[in-house]
Amino acid sequence: MRNLMRLFNRNLLLKVAGYNSIHIMLRIGIGAVMSWVLARLIGPSGMAVMGNLRNFIQGIQSFSVLGLENGLVSYATQYKNDRQKLVEVYGTAWIVSIVITTILSISIFLLAPTLDRWLIGLDFSYAFVFQYMAAAMPFYVIFILISSLLQGFEWYKKFVMINIIINILVFVASLFLIYGFGLSGALVAVVITPIIQCLVGFGMWKSNINNGALTKILWSKFEIARLKPLLSYSAMALISAVLIPVTYIAIRQDVRAVLGDVVAGDWEMLQRLSGYYMLFVTTLISLYVLPQLSKDFSHQVYRKTIIHFYKTILPPVALGLMTIYMCRELLVDALFTEEFNGMLPMFKWQLAGDFIKIITTVMAFRFIAINDLKRYFIAETVSLGTFYIANVFMIRHYGTSGVVMAYLTSYLFYAAALTILLRKELWSKN
Repeated sequence: MRNLMRLFNRNLLLKVAGYNSIHIMLRIGIGAVMSWVLARLIGPSGMAVMGNLRNFIQGIQSFSVLGLENGLVSYATQYKNDRQKLVEVYGTAWIVSIVITTILSISIFLLAPTLDRWLIGLDFSYAFVFQYMAAAMPFYVIFILISSLLQGFEWYKKFVMINIIINILVFVASLFLIYGFGLSGALVAVVITPIIQCLVGFGMWKSNINNGALTKILWSKFEIARLKPLLSYSAMALISAVLIPVTYIAIRQDVRAVLGDVVAGDWEMLQRLSGYYMLFVTTLISLYVLPQLSKDFSHQVYRKTIIHFYKTILPPVALGLMTIYMCRELLVDALFTEEFNGMLPMFKWQLAGDFIKIITTVMAFRFIAINDLKRYFIAETVSLGTFYIANVFMIRHYGTSGVVMAYLTSYLFYAAALTILLRKELWSKN
């Protein structure tokens, strides 16, 4: 036992994984209950609508902060001992983001009826959901500033604690809204989440840290010299902010048109389930891999970091994915209703795609760490373009499993593209 504790304390990745697992286990438990509630109260058709709204919010939130989340984490790591530069970078990001967010909020509020017809398209008007979303957007900017500082400073315990509190409060609010207002409540719960995130993050920062950095950032001046390097990070994230939501909405709308709302809802619920267990790995990558790669840009450190991650994390992840596959029928019976049995044939393709996604995500963080826009854009275009094209073909030839077969295909092409684009980092001895 002592040897295990010594290993845990010496291995930063295992320490981060240990802190992170507490948060993820809570998220999985909350997600299981929420999935059970959603399956019974809004059904597959409602899940398809929620999927469109989530993808839209994902893109708009990235635009609202100009996609600077990962860039801010990288700069926080680099400048955590240089307060002046840190405040200049974050202050510039804050001013630009709040201006963009204000413009987007006003636009969404005015275009709410049009967005309702395009993304939801049901007989009842849900325009009010987009108006609530517009009001909540500025809160997201403040939360991103706080969370990126915590990650960049490698304050893992505080980061995990804030997210645990957020998850509990969002869960309670969502249950109240869903039970009280059905689909309307579920949609409102999604769009007001940034308000809860901001209030918890700001409250925890002021009460537990309060070192003056956040106040200086919120009241700092705009530094034009800091904008250019920020915008290169912004360009990478905005590429994803446009391509990912547009691609997923287009695919979901195609599935709805060809196979129906029920199949689209099955796929959305499977994605939701996937998101719970994938959160452990994706959060770990952001907390560990990006700060490590941002400290040293050498090929040797890159190879050492990803190999260490693969050796430490992939074996238990693979075991977990195989366990999920073997228990898929029990999971569907326990969490959902018979309406969602159509997702059972999708599991093997989704899980295989998720495993390849983990491998490729770690590899691709090299582009973010060194701010490599060109290769990032090529890789993203290959992945999402392949997904869309493969989906158009496969849902018409393989039916309900076609969309997840296309998902796996896209990540296989993505892995091949990354191997070519990163050939020097992966294989060069110099």
